[in-house]
Amino acid sequence: MSRIERESLPLDVLFVGGGPAGLAGALRLRQLVDAHNAAGGGEPRELEIAVIDKAREPGSHGISGAVFDAVYLRELIPDCMEKGAPLERQVGENIYAILSRGKALPIPNLLVPRQNRNIGDYWTISLGRMARWLAGQVEEAGVYVFPDTCGVEILYDREGRVNGVRTGDKGLDRDGRPKANFEPGLDLRARVTVFCEGPRGTLAEDLIKKFELRAECNPQIYSLGVKETIRVPRATSGRGTVVHTMGYPLPGYAFGGGFLYELADNHYTLGLVVSLDHGNPALDVQHEFNLWKAHPFIRRYIDGGEVVSYGAKVIPEGGYFSLPRLYAPGALLCGDSAGFVHVSQLKGIHLAMKSGMLAAEKAFSALAADDVSAEGLKGYQDAIHEHAMTRSLWRDRNFRQAFRHGLPVGLVLSRIYSMLGGGPRRRPRVEEDHKAWRNISHFKPRPEPPRDDLLLDKLTDVDRSRTEHREDQPSHIKILNPDLCVTTCLPRYGQAPCTHFCPAQVYELEEAEGTPFIRVNFSNCVHCMTCVIVDPCPSGQVKGMQNIQWRAPAEGGPRYQLL
Repeated sequence: MSRIERESLPLDVLFVGGGPAGLAGALRLRQLVDAHNAAGGGEPRELEIAVIDKAREPGSHGISGAVFDAVYLRELIPDCMEKGAPLERQVGENIYAILSRGKALPIPNLLVPRQNRNIGDYWTISLGRMARWLAGQVEEAGVYVFPDTCGVEILYDREGRVNGVRTGDKGLDRDGRPKANFEPGLDLRARVTVFCEGPRGTLAEDLIKKFELRAECNPQIYSLGVKETIRVPRATSGRGTVVHTMGYPLPGYAFGGGFLYELADNHYTLGLVVSLDHGNPALDVQHEFNLWKAHPFIRRYIDGGEVVSYGAKVIPEGGYFSLPRLYAPGALLCGDSAGFVHVSQLKGIHLAMKSGMLAAEKAFSALAADDVSAEGLKGYQDAIHEHAMTRSLWRDRNFRQAFRHGLPVGLVLSRIYSMLGGGPRRRPRVEEDHKAWRNISHFKPRPEPPRDDLLLDKLTDVDRSRTEHREDQPSHIKILNPDLCVTTCLPRYGQAPCTHFCPAQVYELEEAEGTPFIRVNFSNCVHCMTCVIVDPCPSGQVKGMQNIQWRAPAEGGPRYQLL
């Protein structure tokens, strides 16, 4: 391809990612500018601020549980209720249970840690709806919001500072050649770039690797969450019911649990979260989700309903010990890209928002001082570590590690750690999830769920995600060395793990003239990021790179609703 002429857009601050972190950060920065100018007594300031997101519309890639702690939303927008914030139901009923096959053991609230009881300003929400509403508030405040705009490459200045991002070219054929409708990407040049792409974001990971931001922390570990929203043919309780379960159907070697939350308008949103270090090459989270939905304790809520939406994404679970350095020359890192999640509470949206707000405050002061070097932005890390959000992560620091020896031991240890202020202070040894795989011979076959209209196969569920990629666009997924799938992966594990761990059936094991190979159905991809985290084979081409390469595509993706 000949050299492409690209337009360049100069900005002061660019937020890469239109989720709660990026939108809250952009709005907070706009508020700081307006407050400075209204106060007078100094030189008026004006900043060019933009938010980009790869989703076609704001919020259409947004997926979370979600029980939402509204504390930082109210700090950011005190009159959020008057402005129509989409808070669905205030939590009024918390139910915890340990499931076994066909039975449930309710856990009395007195035995549930207080921080898990959702007492106070807690609401069930659709993250997609919340992001759409926040995007409207941000645009109304005078910030540029560019959906359907995917950052594909970090830009640097002559001194090596981050200087913005390049957005993806559109209108390419499957071989990367321009079609008649070709649109070149833009160079968005920013003095400060805030990376908040969600968990395992493409550019955030590029930033982390280039500046070795994980040099002094544990590797990040993840769970995969699959989720549906179901419309039921009767009124829900109206009490803001929140259900969390542990135990069945998950085997003892897999950490995780289920959730069911009441939304408005006769809807429940529900899902299953499973650790990605379970090691079983045949374990399929969407399959386990169907087993969980069929349990009578869950079935009573959704019986007779209809699945209206499906999605999946990974959840960072490393906690405090996996937080990387959060700044680099010209750049800040926040939200799920940094790993701000309360694992014990299954909450992270409020932490993402606050991290974005603190990033905005540091960007504002750094620009005022005309110092966007690493030293000039270091104060963001200090602000994060001094804030209550990080102190709460510190108290939660060993929760995930407590369950490495199974559910019974984990329940006892996590309770002891909670009473002792968090347990051991030394950073534990943790390995990346992809190192946990074992041969299929170590595991018993998983049971099959019953068949009915509520227990959907994987492709039918993917259809509910409204995922779209052009069949003739370049694939954003590449298997760097396809031979490894046959010569290494299959013999070592007795299965092709990618055909099971992917919640969208992107990978299929097929044969051509008697030779097995992996077919990549990239158009199914829901952008959950599981494959690049747990792909078991090193590529052999680049140190630290696995055999599956996933780069955010310039076009396409899910169009989630009510997730």
